[in-house]
Amino acid sequence: MDKNIEDKIKGCLIGAYIGAELGFLRFVKPDVLKITNPEDMFNKELEPVFEYPEQEKRVWHRKMTPFIDAGIKAYIKYQHRVMPEEFAEIIKNNEDLSSPVFDWDDIHSIQEILREGTNPRISGLGIVPRPNICVAMPAVGIYHAADPEYAYLDGVEIASVAQCRKGADWAGLCAATIAACLDPQADIEQIIDKVLKIAHRNARDVFYHMNGRIRSGIGRASGDEKEFLRWWYYCGGCSPESERGMFNPLEFILPLLPKYSDKPEKLFALLNFPYNAGSHIISPLAGAIVGALNGYKIFPDTWQKWAIPVAEKWFPIMDVLEKRLKKEKTIFTITENLNQPVSSNSSKLFDKIYGCILAGAIGNAMGSPVECLFDWEIDQKYPGGIKTILDPRRLESEDDNQMAMLLVETYIERQGSPVMARHFGETWKNRLNRDHFYALCMGNVYNLIMSGWDPRITGHWSVVTGSTVMCMEPVGMYHIADPEYAKIDARAVSYMYQRGLDVIAAEILAAAVSEALSPDATVDSVCKEAVKAAPSEKLRTFDRRDVKSSRQYIEKCLNIASKYDDVIEARKELREKCLFYHPIDPLELLGLALAMFYIAKADVKQAAIGGTNIGRDSDTISGRAAMLSGALKGAGSIPEEWIGLFKPEVLEKIKKNSELFVNDVVSGRMKRIKNRLNLL
Repeated sequence: MDKNIEDKIKGCLIGAYIGAELGFLRFVKPDVLKITNPEDMFNKELEPVFEYPEQEKRVWHRKMTPFIDAGIKAYIKYQHRVMPEEFAEIIKNNEDLSSPVFDWDDIHSIQEILREGTNPRISGLGIVPRPNICVAMPAVGIYHAADPEYAYLDGVEIASVAQCRKGADWAGLCAATIAACLDPQADIEQIIDKVLKIAHRNARDVFYHMNGRIRSGIGRASGDEKEFLRWWYYCGGCSPESERGMFNPLEFILPLLPKYSDKPEKLFALLNFPYNAGSHIISPLAGAIVGALNGYKIFPDTWQKWAIPVAEKWFPIMDVLEKRLKKEKTIFTITENLNQPVSSNSSKLFDKIYGCILAGAIGNAMGSPVECLFDWEIDQKYPGGIKTILDPRRLESEDDNQMAMLLVETYIERQGSPVMARHFGETWKNRLNRDHFYALCMGNVYNLIMSGWDPRITGHWSVVTGSTVMCMEPVGMYHIADPEYAKIDARAVSYMYQRGLDVIAAEILAAAVSEALSPDATVDSVCKEAVKAAPSEKLRTFDRRDVKSSRQYIEKCLNIASKYDDVIEARKELREKCLFYHPIDPLELLGLALAMFYIAKADVKQAAIGGTNIGRDSDTISGRAAMLSGALKGAGSIPEEWIGLFKPEVLEKIKKNSELFVNDVVSGRMKRIKNRLNLL
C-alpha cells in the first residue's frame, strides 16, 4: 500500500484515539475548559487525563475508545467486508461496551435485544436516535477508503444493528466522510460537497437539518476570527440536542474543516471549550477525520507519543484493506478486458449482460404456463414436453422479468454507485404495479414502504415465496467477478421484501451470476461458487427437512445432476429426492435451476426446456437456469427463433437497458474502483 495512504490511515486511527482522550476532559477535568473570553480557547493546551476517580454505582460517561475498538475488531476478526450479523456478534457480548455507564444504555439495550435473539437487521429499529455508534465508523471509512458511497451504505447497515434510521444515517455519513478524506485526490470542499450530496440523495431529513448549520458555520469561519470564536463559543459549538445525546456529530465537525483541518490543536479546542455534552463523541470522529486528511504527523509529537502505543493494535486493519484492494485490482482488469470491443463496437461484457437479461426473460415466459404442475402432469398435458415459448405475450408480462428490470433500472439510475434497499424501494414507490404481484410478500411490502417504513427491513415479515431469487441477477451483474460483494449486497437488497430462505437463495444466485460473467467461468466454476455461497449453518425453518443446511441441499441437487446428460431424464430423481413442501420454496427452485443449468451444460435452450418441464415453480426455475446460461455464454447462444418472438419494442428495451448497464453502471463502478487503486 502507498506510504502516504498508510500514514493517512494511521492518522485516522491515532486521531480517533486522541479525540477520545481529549474529548473526555469535560467530565474529568472541567476546570481546564473554563475561560472568560472565547479567544482564550486557543491559548490553553489540552492534555489527556489517563487516571481519574469514578464514583461507584454512578458512572455517567466513559471514554469512547471501546466503540472505536469494536468497529476495528470486526474487520480484523472477519478479514472482509463486515455485515450486520457479524457486527452484532462483536458488540453482543462485548465486555467493554457492557460497562455500567449510563450514557451507553442505548448500546446496553441493543446487547440485551441481541442476546434475546432478535435479528440484527431490525434490532435497532425502534431505539432513540443517538450518535454513540458513530464512533465505531472509522473502521468502515477505512475499509471503504476513497469510496464514500459504499462507506455510507455499509455504515448504515452496520449501525442499524444499534440504531434507528436517523441514527444509522448519522453513522453512515460519518463513515462516508472518513472514506472521502482518505482519497488523496479530494480536497476539503469536495469532501464536504460529496457528503452533503450523499445525505441529500439518501436521507433528506438529515440533510436539511445539517446543511444550513454546516454552510452557516463555514461562512462564519471564513470571516473575522474573533467574531467567529465568539459566535462558535456561545452558539455554533453548542446544541441543546447534545444535552439529550441526540445529535449528528458532523454538524459540529464539517463547519470547522475548511479553516482548521490542518490545525488539530485549534480544532479540538473549538470542539471542547464551548459547552457541548457531546464533545466526547464528536472529538474522536473529528480526530479520525483530521488524521485521515493529513496523516498522523499532523498531530503534535507530544500527543503522538501517548496515542501511538494504543492505536498500534488497530493498524492490522490496513492489511484487510490491502487484501481487498488487490482483489479489486483483479476485478478491474477482468472487467476492462471484458469490455473491450470485439465486433461492431460490441464487447463480450455486453454480450454476457444482454444474454443474462434476455435468457432470463425467455425462460420465465416458457415455464409460466405449467407453473405448479408436477413433471408427470406436464407430460400428460403436453406429450413430449414443452420445447418452446407457448405464449409470446408472457415475454413482457411475467413478474420475474418485470421485477428484474426494475432492479436493473435502479442500478442504471445510480450510475455506477451501489444500490441499497432504499433505492430499490424508491423504484417500487414510483413504478411498481402493486396489483400485479403476490399480495403475501411483494404486495404487503409495497404497502409498508408506501406508509413510510424503511425499505431496509420491510421483508422481515414476508411469507417466503421465492420472490427475490427470481430477480436478483442485476446484483451479480454489478459485481462482475466479485461473488463476495454480490452475496452481501443481495442479502441487503433482498431483505427489502423477503426473509429466511428467500434471502439465502438470492445470495447464492447473485454470487453464481457474478462468477458466470467472469471471462474464464465454466459450468463447474459457477456451480462451485453457488455451493460456496450457500450457508453451511443449520436450516431454521418451520418444518423438518431431510437436509441439514442450504449448502447440503445445493450439493444434493448438483450430485444428482452429475449423473445425467438429458434434462428430461433427470426429472424423476430430482422430483423424488429434492422437493420440499411447496412448489415455490426458494431453496428448491434454486436447487432445481442449478441442476438444469448443470445438466444442460449452460445451453440456454436445454436449460429452459429442463426448467420448464420439471414443473413446480417452473417459470422461475426455467428463468434462473436459462439466465445463468445466458450470462455464461452470452446472447449469441440464444436461439434466434426465440429472440424473434419478442415484440420489437420489448426487445429494444432489453437491449437498451443492457447497453446502459454496461456503459453507465459497470463503467461507473470501474471508475470508482480505479480511484481506489490509487491507494496501492
